[in-house]
Amino acid sequence: MSYRFERNETISDGVRRIANEQLQAALDGLEAPSRDEVAGVVHDVRKRCKKLRGLIRLVRPAMGSRYRPVNATIRDAARELSSIRDAHALLATFDDLLSASAAPVSTPALQAVRDGLVARDAAATDAVTDADERVQRARALLRLAYDDVANWPLSDDVADVVAGLSKTYNRGRNRLADCIADPTDGNLHEWRKRAKYSWYHVRLLQDSAPSVLGPLADSFHDLSDAIGSDHDLAVLTEMFRSTPDEFGAAEAVREAQLLIDGQRADLQRRAVRLGARLYVETPEAFGARMAGYHHAWMTHGPELDTGAIATLAPSDEPHTEENAEPEAAVPAAGDAAPEVGDAAQTETSGRPDDVPGQPGEQQPVDEVAAVTADGVIPADGAAADPATRGDGHAPDAGQLDQMPRAEVYRLAQQLDIAGRSRMTRAQLVAAVRAAGAPGNA
Repeated sequence: MSYRFERNETISDGVRRIANEQLQAALDGLEAPSRDEVAGVVHDVRKRCKKLRGLIRLVRPAMGSRYRPVNATIRDAARELSSIRDAHALLATFDDLLSASAAPVSTPALQAVRDGLVARDAAATDAVTDADERVQRARALLRLAYDDVANWPLSDDVADVVAGLSKTYNRGRNRLADCIADPTDGNLHEWRKRAKYSWYHVRLLQDSAPSVLGPLADSFHDLSDAIGSDHDLAVLTEMFRSTPDEFGAAEAVREAQLLIDGQRADLQRRAVRLGARLYVETPEAFGARMAGYHHAWMTHGPELDTGAIATLAPSDEPHTEENAEPEAAVPAAGDAAPEVGDAAQTETSGRPDDVPGQPGEQQPVDEVAAVTADGVIPADGAAADPATRGDGHAPDAGQLDQMPRAEVYRLAQQLDIAGRSRMTRAQLVAAVRAAGAPGNA
């Protein structure tokens, strides 16, 4: 399942394929989630709803009057699950806040606040049963959307896609200006939604120019993460103000609020500085650039690994401990690389501050997103399957250890592993195994 347009399919076929995949996975998840599965299932389904709304926004010009009812159906399905998700998400957000704090945080007051969030989380989980009406309503709405996909009015004209992504980009650009002038919670939340949709749009088109669009998608992801974390902290603030007695009373809430205020100021500063770079183009220039990448993809084929002869030559050097990449940040077995949902974030900071030398500020870190793509066009229009060797067999665990990074990356791309362009080879191997690649269970 890949949230990407493929070169050997029309735009309309790609939209229907992606929509059906996302809707089917959401429906399967909501079939009969157990108590222990509820939080993860709800998070996954809401994430898929956001992907679907990003997808139809990209082709909104072609959908015409059908866009609004389709969007409303998917939006309402996600809203049915929001009350289940929020309690879990806010506890995770508070834990992230404590982890990110440089000051000592193991105080009775902060523990009281956390205890209140834990109680809310447990109550939200206990309230969900196999026949929970919210889950059933969400599933019914998603079933309506699934049954309607074949009837969506779509076009294979690239101009319609360019118009859709340019409109979303322009709205994000305008919301950035609003936030610079008046950084209210409402303005920041609106900006976050537009940034997230642009992230989805770049992801959908990423295979047309992976060396360029991979890092761009990562940057839009980082931006939406930062603004999303800020929004979660705003929700916590409002909750603490409205029901302080649930969280250890006013004194405990004040101590938590000091941490929140400092973290929000930092997140907003980072978001504005990154956003000022992501939105430097006019919408027309941004759209024309994306159209150019698509034209190059269709005309010249997929990107090939490019560089000096020595760089491109296959290596015969075996994978050993001496030449292995650092293992420190490899995900634990069974842990897939995280993708951030609409509330809880896995990291509370956006990206390192880009103005070095100021006391107390984190210095920049250079990140190289080494994105590769399979440059071989399959015979007879068949899609290349990077999860198999040339003889059609899935790699076993030993072969995965021996694979060059480019091949492991292609496996990660097929498995739609989030954050793969920022992983080392060793991290990619671990993430592919955790995601259940064939032959590596």
